[in-house]
Amino acid sequence: MPKNKLIISPLFGLLLFFWLNSPLSAKISQPVKSLTKTNCLSCHGLAGQLPDALKIDEKAFFSSVHASLNCTDCHAIVMAKQGPGPHERNIPPPDCTSSCHQEKPKAPEKVGPLSYRDSVHGRAYFERGEEEVARCWDCHGKHNILPSSHPDSTVNKVNIPRTCSVCHENMAVVVKYHIHREAPYQEYRQSVHGRALFSQGVASFAAVCTDCHGVHNIQGVGAPHLMARQPTTCGRCHEQIYAKYKESIHGQMALKGDPNSPLCVDCHGEHKIIPPGEAGSSTYYQNIPRTCATCHARPDIMKKYGIPADRIATFIESLHGIALGYGVKGAATCVSCHGAHDILPASDPRSPVHPSNVVRTCSQDGCHPGMPDAVARTKIHVGPSAQRPGVVYYLEKILIAIVIITLIFTVIWFVPGFIHRARLIAKKKR
Repeated sequence: MPKNKLIISPLFGLLLFFWLNSPLSAKISQPVKSLTKTNCLSCHGLAGQLPDALKIDEKAFFSSVHASLNCTDCHAIVMAKQGPGPHERNIPPPDCTSSCHQEKPKAPEKVGPLSYRDSVHGRAYFERGEEEVARCWDCHGKHNILPSSHPDSTVNKVNIPRTCSVCHENMAVVVKYHIHREAPYQEYRQSVHGRALFSQGVASFAAVCTDCHGVHNIQGVGAPHLMARQPTTCGRCHEQIYAKYKESIHGQMALKGDPNSPLCVDCHGEHKIIPPGEAGSSTYYQNIPRTCATCHARPDIMKKYGIPADRIATFIESLHGIALGYGVKGAATCVSCHGAHDILPASDPRSPVHPSNVVRTCSQDGCHPGMPDAVARTKIHVGPSAQRPGVVYYLEKILIAIVIITLIFTVIWFVPGFIHRARLIAKKKR
């Protein structure tokens, strides 16, 4: 062996030894997957020297559902080529469905995480690059993820409204993305659903955001067949009411896709659904004509279905309407005669306003027991403005004429006489 090789070999081995044991060598040679939680928490733990925003609560992490995972299972860490840190400063956000959470939905109403990409949040994030929209960790948490059954989980049923409110009560987000509700959480808290959840302790029955809007498959307001507006969604809880509604004229039209047919939310509201016994409810007895007027006072809609557009106006001018205006609780409203969820056309023999059922409808408890058939069959929606010949019509015209004539005589005889007497009194005083 040549002499120079004997000299170079020990020198090369010494250099190689120092290189392999140097920090620079560790950064370059160490594979990303070899990093353990211990490695990461030595810097990112609460006792680390990093800023608080980069620290992780070890206790919360080891109590989470991801406690068995390594950081590199979620974070695609790229080792640093230079600089003080062991990895590059900016790392891409996690992709929760790339290797995990790929389960297929068991039923349409239980859509899995894979459907997030097609949701209103997912499309904004993946297609438009909007980072302010809700992503997996915004709802489920980051390093403190707990199962949904855990009371402290951000996606536990009791906590879901608060979790959604982080974005949906943020006016900057509401304005930027043109969200049609400014304070849905505050409205929900006042609703019958919110009271049941927060005050009455019936979380297992109370509807929360995800029950109406969906979980991972949430769609925007303009989406067709929006889940939150579908009667079938309300029917999951209100089964008996839905059974009546789908047989009604409104329900039949709605299930056929008629855009003008009233849905549950059109009459009851969306987030601020209040019991009908409270004055703020859209179905409170004094508010019912106004609620029905949303459709039945619109000539463009009524003309389409051959229904007179004066039904609300003539009701308000009727004895029932006048009594209702004075706050008489026993006064008949629209639902007293037509029904609420089971409304049918007057031509349907099952309708309470069908000619064969009118007497029974008028004679119901609290109304007019023993109503004569002749009276019950008189026209109901006939107001003073209705141009229909009859005793009431001509009597009204006569009374109006008398009032007008009286006013004319008052102006002709009384006013000049009054002026004349005032002048005489003024002359006497002089």
